[in-house]
Amino acid sequence: MNRRLGSTEAIYYLLDSLYCLNFVVFAEMGGALELNRLNHALHATQQEKPLLRARIAQVDGHPCFEAVSMQRAPLRAQVQSLRNWRLRLAAQLNTPFTGEAPLARFFWFGGRSGQSVAAMVFHHAIADGKSGAQVLLDVLRRAGGEDLPLALRAARPSAQDLDPINAKGMVESAVQKVGFWLGQGRATLKFARQLPGYDPQLRCGRSIQAIPYTLSPEKGLALLVACRAHGTTVHGVLGAAQILAINSECGEPEERHLALTSLADLRGVLSDRLSADDLGLYIATLTTVHAVAASPDLWQLARNIKSQLSQLLHSGDANLIHSVYPRASLLPTSRHSARMVQAAAALGPPASMLTNIGNLQPLTLRNGARIRSLAFMVSPPPQHPICVTVAGYAGGLHLHLLYDQTKLGDAQAQRIGNALIGFINAAIDTSNLSEKT
Repeated sequence: MNRRLGSTEAIYYLLDSLYCLNFVVFAEMGGALELNRLNHALHATQQEKPLLRARIAQVDGHPCFEAVSMQRAPLRAQVQSLRNWRLRLAAQLNTPFTGEAPLARFFWFGGRSGQSVAAMVFHHAIADGKSGAQVLLDVLRRAGGEDLPLALRAARPSAQDLDPINAKGMVESAVQKVGFWLGQGRATLKFARQLPGYDPQLRCGRSIQAIPYTLSPEKGLALLVACRAHGTTVHGVLGAAQILAINSECGEPEERHLALTSLADLRGVLSDRLSADDLGLYIATLTTVHAVAASPDLWQLARNIKSQLSQLLHSGDANLIHSVYPRASLLPTSRHSARMVQAAAALGPPASMLTNIGNLQPLTLRNGARIRSLAFMVSPPPQHPICVTVAGYAGGLHLHLLYDQTKLGDAQAQRIGNALIGFINAAIDTSNLSEKT
């Protein structure tokens, strides 16, 4: 595991020194679990995943992963009451890791009648939402009595070391990469301020709040059917609804340009046969800019999001986070360097963020306990007024709108979230009406 952090990992580590970038994956449970079996499952999973046995150390001024023995840094469940569990998890988004192993925490919120919530908090440099969700599910399967064989995995390289473009030596200079923003034409320069009422300044203290929303399996299926009928994806329509919710805060109806930042899974375009079992940070940050008409069409906007994301992912320049930002390997670890990286991040179009880990299959544990829902939350970077996280589970969709209470008012955040869900429901209802007609 002893290696330098890759560009993406190092950038997340640097930004984490300015503001916490944790994320948390959690499952609402029905049925009994035992603490000793949870800790046994955590021990086995930590044994399998090298990054769960690593700390971040400074070597010649650069951050490096360094292996640590499990005896020195065991991953164990912290037991708390079920009361106010959502607030406690939101607080974990702003509770930093020190850099010492393990760079993950496990919480078990227990309650009466066998109801509980199991949650894992990750330092974002070691994992993304998809791999974090897989780790949590593996822990719960073992804790529920499934005898999973130990699949000891070798430590994996960073995303940049597995990037075919990087391997071919085709990475251009950072200055040339700034042209990415201009590649979408003059419209890119016309974006409006992303959200009136939002304070974009970086502050020392943050108060991350989360507003949960759920779409039932029936609505989730109806949305999927509607997306296919309209030639787009669920991510496309979720992004369109998010843009329109922001647009509704921008004043009088008029044509404007608004941006959306999507987090895309890179496993399909990186070399070395990565899988969901590979814990790591294998995502790209993709920002797209969209013309929003005075009377916008949600489905047209959803198709445009799908089209732009597809073009970016197939352009050979998808991994924007290490294409536009300065190469982290050249930056010493310091607060000054972190501010340089944050300043580079803020050069892009003001955008809200959407991160979607896709659909996960329903799971009943061997002991009969049932996972009723699975969702995740992430601490939003300050250049994004809101961050919407989405996880599909058992056909339903679990969304969270996250924001910094010191920079965006509660009432406005709630209004945006309600508008977002309203646009999604309207898309489902309109499609159902069209089919009936």
